[in-house]
Amino acid sequence: MSTRQRYDVRVELNHGCITRDGVRLSTDVFLPVGEGPWPVVSIRTPYGNNDPVKKVPLGRAFASCGYAVVIQDVRGRYDSEGDWEPFFNEALDGLDAQAWLADQPFCNGEIALMGRSYEGYCVWMSAFDHHPAVKAIVPIVALPDPVINVPWQNGSIFWTMITWALFVHGRTNQDVSSYNWELLYKHRPLNELPAKLGIDSRMWTDWLTHPTKDAYWERACYMHRMNELDLPALHVCGWYDDDGASTYNNFPAARKLAKSKDDQHVLIGPWPHATNTRSVVPGVDFGSEEVIDLNGYIMDFLDCFMGESSSPPEPKPRARIFLMGENRWRDFGDWPPGVVDTSYFLRSGGNANSMLGDGLLSLERPAVNEPPDTYEYDPDDPTPYLYDAGTLQVGGPFDARPVQRRDDVLCYTSGVLQDDVVICGRVFAELYVSTSAADTEFCAMLCDVHPNGLSRQLCDGNIRLALRDSLAKPDPVTPGDVVRIEVDMWATGVRIFAGHRIRLQLASAALPKFAVHTNTLDPPGEAVTAVIAANTVYHDPDRLSCLRLPIVPNVV
Repeated sequence: MSTRQRYDVRVELNHGCITRDGVRLSTDVFLPVGEGPWPVVSIRTPYGNNDPVKKVPLGRAFASCGYAVVIQDVRGRYDSEGDWEPFFNEALDGLDAQAWLADQPFCNGEIALMGRSYEGYCVWMSAFDHHPAVKAIVPIVALPDPVINVPWQNGSIFWTMITWALFVHGRTNQDVSSYNWELLYKHRPLNELPAKLGIDSRMWTDWLTHPTKDAYWERACYMHRMNELDLPALHVCGWYDDDGASTYNNFPAARKLAKSKDDQHVLIGPWPHATNTRSVVPGVDFGSEEVIDLNGYIMDFLDCFMGESSSPPEPKPRARIFLMGENRWRDFGDWPPGVVDTSYFLRSGGNANSMLGDGLLSLERPAVNEPPDTYEYDPDDPTPYLYDAGTLQVGGPFDARPVQRRDDVLCYTSGVLQDDVVICGRVFAELYVSTSAADTEFCAMLCDVHPNGLSRQLCDGNIRLALRDSLAKPDPVTPGDVVRIEVDMWATGVRIFAGHRIRLQLASAALPKFAVHTNTLDPPGEAVTAVIAANTVYHDPDRLSCLRLPIVPNVV
């Protein structure tokens, strides 16, 4: 890490940034005490720019190292004027904030955009038509396009977004800890959830009215614009981050398409959405390297492109990646690194139900017709997803065995590994399926099975069957017809040791990660009546269902 001069810090509260339509955005400024002007780090947040736990310490930390830090309440939140409407004001308001910043006497003409979660989304929405003063961006666990993760993930409502809708209801954050969320998990219709929580949420109503990528959502999408990106970027997320789809898609796309493709960097840790924190899952310890000096890492990146220390960048890792299992950081020339896309084929004698069944993952293709595997998915008894109720973090390195004992779960498990296998990159399940219902959902999960039987969750994903080919235009499958689907299970980075096994879990629900699919074509927000579906997975020479893993060869 660079050696930096240290400064005392002074704070100027509630500057007024005026937008093009006359709305005043409250802006707090953290300044080094010394002779400016300074390079500026800009953060736009819906969570309160004077938050004493997260924002004030962050502002002081960067300002003490020679960066002016500007933290702004987004429109309609905390001390900023206007109406709060998530997703739809951040592009123009962000551009107006950049122009205002560039004119401030404390700004030396160089601005970096930074933020985590929704703040990271704000970064992306104003990164493509940016002011000339913007020199770099740091999107941390940023939200992707709203139809890819939140509030909709591949056609299914990301259930915890009702928790978030309550949390950001009104001008200030609300307490979500006192609600019995488990009582609401199976409630139908979904559009009644705000009333159950005692709020009138127009945003929730609007979201549920638009379950596909239509004109309503297109104005809030940005990922199709990576070819326009001309800024250096440090993409940051964790393997268990529930918004990780942004980094997993944006970094490779920017490396391939962006005008600044040579200035793209990525940092991926073993973290949940609470970036750079220790795992809170019992029995899981990622070791002494789990928590790093993240602020220092970010400033090292920014130093290469702005500030008094600006100079041709020193050689830095393109991709700094934490490999779970071995629990250490690895530096790669790119991410995914040089991987071999390896298919593990689904095999069984027709009884892959539960971890006790005969499901097998094999590098050998089925040579003869094998009977398919069928399970019954009942929306009134949905397959659960291990997750702490009421939190704003979904998923983690849980032991999946309690779920994998159910008969509505198919499990395909490899033989005992003779050598270590290093997986680092995007994971997909390519499946041939059918359903007896008008529509259904398929969910897939990758697990590392330890010698003692523990089945450690690594990554997972879903697809609504009618939206298998397009998130914009439903194409229902005739009951009984066999179709190919691809379940995007996002990504992982792990060394699975010799003596372990690899497992693919398939089901049709993951409650409460995703709201229950009723197996109907009723609008998701209005659906009440559910039907039981017989869902089938095929694996024979003509229908090669498989798990596709990015294997890194020769990693010692």
